Amino acid sequence: MRQAFKFRIVPSRAVAERLAETLELCRELYNACLTERRAAWLMQGKTLSYYEQSAELPGLKAVCPEYKTIYADTLVDVLRRVQFAYDGFFRRVKAGQKPGFPRYKGRDRYDSFTFKIDQRSPFNWLKADKLTLPKIGSMRVRLSRFVGGRVKTVTIKREGERWFVIFSCELPDAPPTAPAAITSPVGIDLGVEAFLTTSDGRRVENPRHLLRAEDRLKKAQRRLSRKKKGSGRRKRAKARVAALNRKVADQRRDFLHKLSRKLVNRHDLICFENLNIAGMMKNRKLAKHIADAAWSAFIRMLEYKAEWAGTKAMNVAAQYTSQDCSGCGERVPKALSVRWHKCPHCRTELHRDHNAALNILARGIELAQAARHAVSALGGSTLVGPMKSEPLHIESARDADRA
Repeated sequence: MRQAFKFRIVPSRAVAERLAETLELCRELYNACLTERRAAWLMQGKTLSYYEQSAELPGLKAVCPEYKTIYADTLVDVLRRVQFAYDGFFRRVKAGQKPGFPRYKGRDRYDSFTFKIDQRSPFNWLKADKLTLPKIGSMRVRLSRFVGGRVKTVTIKREGERWFVIFSCELPDAPPTAPAAITSPVGIDLGVEAFLTTSDGRRVENPRHLLRAEDRLKKAQRRLSRKKKGSGRRKRAKARVAALNRKVADQRRDFLHKLSRKLVNRHDLICFENLNIAGMMKNRKLAKHIADAAWSAFIRMLEYKAEWAGTKAMNVAAQYTSQDCSGCGERVPKALSVRWHKCPHCRTELHRDHNAALNILARGIELAQAARHAVSALGGSTLVGPMKSEPLHIESARDADRA
């Protein structure tokens, strides 16, 4: 199993310049490889392979000595990226999708380079809080958590004016264990009014990070549009817009990580709807709000964190979860604007999202029981025990700063 650990690095001015030079040379090599492949196809009808281009690296270093200052595996990784781009292009053509031919990378579209770790090498990459990169130098790393497993690759990434290191580590797969009784299942209904509502009635409010920053973004984008192209002022205005967008993305990611971690820690079965998010994004009135909520990213976090923790996160059919009554199962049609569920058959009354979360939980438990039916017959134990829950409180980035 692979896991990535991302940390902020603080290089000195000289090391930062060396990082920028390496990134620029890698970008130029990427574009040169694309040019060579296109020319070979147009002039000779020949498709160059990764191995043919990698055999040309020694000759490249002889003609362009600046490439001798870059770690050899870093240059090889650039060629791998070109090959991956072509592989993806041909795969999409074969699948009948929009192919998207590999494009040249501008300075704003090529932002990382990678080192492959040789376990037999005595070179010490990380010692305490110091990261040492071959042919570049040493820099401080803000280690916020333990790096586990065997490091396979080290990727340096630039985000605006900031630099990050990403360790891709190989971790041992968790040994298979017998399914245990489910004691704390929960169903969650994702929404726009509230980010999610759980089956025990808890609501997590939607932070609406993009909407809160929208006024500042609009002002910065208007200033950018008035600047002359190619000027220094336009460059600074563009950096300002990018910084505001990165802040929104950081806040959103922080919120999703904290919420998904709390859910995985407190529940051993998490059920959610199998939503057609791409189709829902076609609604012009809700598309921006759905994108701001980032449901897809949240579901991915739930799934992989549940897998690491040995718990279960599963999706259920989304049809009629809001229409069916969680009390008696009768269907009670209602428009999207109706936020309160009133059942005329069993007199059940509760919030629409709470009713949906209860239906999601019931469907999830039914699927879990069906999957573990054989284990239940052998062990004779109850698969779903008494439910327990705790209130959810998600600490925002602003609260963390105050603390």
